[in-house]
Amino acid sequence: MAGTVFYFESMNTVLEKKEQFIVNASGKRVGVLLDLLTYERLREAEEELDDIRAYDAAAPRVKAEIAKGNFITLADYRKARAAKRK
Repeated sequence: MAGTVFYFESMNTVLEKKEQFIVNASGKRVGVLLDLLTYERLREAEEELDDIRAYDAAAPRVKAEIAKGNFITLADYRKARAAKRK
């Protein structure tokens, strides 16, 4: 299977990374080995996707609350917090 090509602009370098699979006794692919950089990028992408999904889930409820007028401004919130501290 073909490897993945990575381009590094700052170094004008092309690196070829061969995919490495873990196979079971019958030769079926059951896992993959990733370099640490690729793993970290995948984890960051996963976290970003979780954030997007949470935003998408909350957006309709928040928009409805705003439409009803159920909100306060940041300035009003800060005033209320300052008043509680006194």
